[in-house]
Amino acid sequence: MIRTLVVDDDFRVAAIHAAYVNKIEGFEVIAEAHSAAEAVSAVDRLRPDLMLLDLYLPDEHGLKLVARLRDGHPPVDVIVITAAKDADSVRVAMQSGALHYLLKPFSFPVLRDKLLSYAQMRTRLSSLREADQRTVDRVFGALRATDQLAGVKGRSVHTLEAVEQLLSETDADLSAAEVAERTGMSRATAQRYLSHLHEVGRVDIKLRYGSGGRPEHGYRWKAPAG
Repeated sequence: MIRTLVVDDDFRVAAIHAAYVNKIEGFEVIAEAHSAAEAVSAVDRLRPDLMLLDLYLPDEHGLKLVARLRDGHPPVDVIVITAAKDADSVRVAMQSGALHYLLKPFSFPVLRDKLLSYAQMRTRLSSLREADQRTVDRVFGALRATDQLAGVKGRSVHTLEAVEQLLSETDADLSAAEVAERTGMSRATAQRYLSHLHEVGRVDIKLRYGSGGRPEHGYRWKAPAG
């Protein structure tokens, strides 16, 4: 279970977010905190894996809290949940190591997708023994999965993950039919996700000739630049 600390100055909002988290398989809320002081105490005592953090706390700004926790306190991953839309808050949150920045208000499915992508990242990290560029790309790609799905009808994080994993582990072009066969999905579903991955720059397309000499598209994983 991913042990989660919910930090929000509003008791009702914290309770709603905690209820959301507890509905997601693999997550449990171990405490709620309503101030920076309570959050620090909870991190020190309970050592949560993840902190869902509002930025507007009564005794300290959330981003200052994150910086303070990095010095001499147990490590904790941070997902910011806030109404702060200013660019400075977003920039400082990224610089502080926040894994996601989620704007209030949001629906349960939005939070669920973010947490599931975080859980997938943890799973990939836990199985990592020695990194090469491909495995590193897959770890960081887990956090981007929900953002990449924005234009896909009937989106599914797990389906996208299955397609990405297959392509990233294959050193050859694959057609939509081959992806469908190896992942157990329909050809139409595979084609939809492959087309989207190409649109967002995650795969390259080459024209090739399949059985019977018919032209078809072959898809190959493209590592991110830089």
